[in-house]
Amino acid sequence: MLLNNFLATWSQDTIKGIVKDALFSYEKIMLLRTYLQTHYGISRRVIASLIDEWKIFVNGEKVENYKADLQNGDTLEVLSSFSETLDFQWEQSTNISLLAFNKPKGYTCSKSDPYNPTFYELLPSDFLKKYYYIGRLDKESRGLMLLTNTPELVHQFEHPSKEIEKTYLVQLNHPFDWSFKEKILRGISEWWELLRTKKLEKSDFWCLKITLNEWKKRHIRRIFKALGYKVLDLQRIRIDKYWLWSLPEGKWQELKL
Repeated sequence: MLLNNFLATWSQDTIKGIVKDALFSYEKIMLLRTYLQTHYGISRRVIASLIDEWKIFVNGEKVENYKADLQNGDTLEVLSSFSETLDFQWEQSTNISLLAFNKPKGYTCSKSDPYNPTFYELLPSDFLKKYYYIGRLDKESRGLMLLTNTPELVHQFEHPSKEIEKTYLVQLNHPFDWSFKEKILRGISEWWELLRTKKLEKSDFWCLKITLNEWKKRHIRRIFKALGYKVLDLQRIRIDKYWLWSLPEGKWQELKL
């Protein structure tokens, strides 16, 4: 239903126009996910549905992962309704803006969600069209997100090759058994993925401080579920050099690049 609703709102001409007008980083590469989100406004959920239904192809090959790279000269086929050779405009944006936002629990990270409130509802109305988000958090998690007005910066923060660090405070349902530390640092295998952690530290008796340099869906929650714990509270406090500090929940502020 969600995918059908999306398809009903887009025409072949609209998709072609967005592809031609794409603005990419000077590295001439961008994640398929980032491209579709920033230039189509497609949510991750819809992207996953498109991939599952074999509706996205790059250079004639079916895309199996939204973390696939797009490069200058690639042919992108979406919904099997058009084929377009990507012609990126390789120039750096001017007037780049970067904002910090403290997301509360109960809000999804999406530009639209028919079932839940989105964090954009807490921001000025023009932010929905002006700003892309960096650092998705699930509905029940809270803390630091970044917002930017350029897809270039989304790429710089989210491409796996950048290994951008993110730090979280994690509260568990009972005290952590530190004999699990080395196992967590080596990586937990769960659903054919290796969930790795760069740093694991003690914050207080009930709370841990965890640093990641890769992003996977519900990464931290899946690690502790595999070890028999339940995450009661998950708060991100850092992305790269930017910290949450004392920014109130639901508020935003401009950052220096």
